[in-house]
Amino acid sequence: MSARQRTQPLTFNGVKVQHPPSEPEFAGTARYFAKPLTPENFTNYGDVSRPNLGESKLIRNGEVRLSKSAAAFSHLPEAPAAALDFYEVQPTTNTLHAISVERHPRSTQMFCPMEAGRWLVVIWPNGPDGPPEAFVAAPDDVVTYKPGIWHHGIVALDRPAKFASIMWKSETGLGDTEFAPLNSPVDIEWSQP
Repeated sequence: MSARQRTQPLTFNGVKVQHPPSEPEFAGTARYFAKPLTPENFTNYGDVSRPNLGESKLIRNGEVRLSKSAAAFSHLPEAPAAALDFYEVQPTTNTLHAISVERHPRSTQMFCPMEAGRWLVVIWPNGPDGPPEAFVAAPDDVVTYKPGIWHHGIVALDRPAKFASIMWKSETGLGDTEFAPLNSPVDIEWSQP
């Protein structure tokens, strides 16, 4: 996992350390607050898809509603193979302390919740040296990152979650994913349900 996610109290020499809610967990750590995810506020970084968003119609004698997503699923020729992966994620109940990021320079990457509550989407528009933007996704939000968008790994918020992920990969897998440390760690917070 690319960041330490605090799920238990910190201890020092066996003593529980308490942090005031207004103080960053680590000295010098910048603090950011996640906002609700919408297709409009994510458009520079990728696509948000969900049922009944975009073109929608009833099929099969009205028994099925088909919603067509406008999400792009692009890739470079160096990444010709579509890969389907699954993630089982334990929830983070407190602040996310991010220390590193990842990106996929050759492909979009789609995350589709299979079983989930809310989940956290964090991107770095200007790379690891810039500030992040954080979003709280709904349980039925499908997120597709554009190629090369620096982002944090999946973070489940309210309960354990399962995600399917699709991206294009090269034959060797080399260069499909790049990791980088953040210039300075950041704490991401969100509103509780």
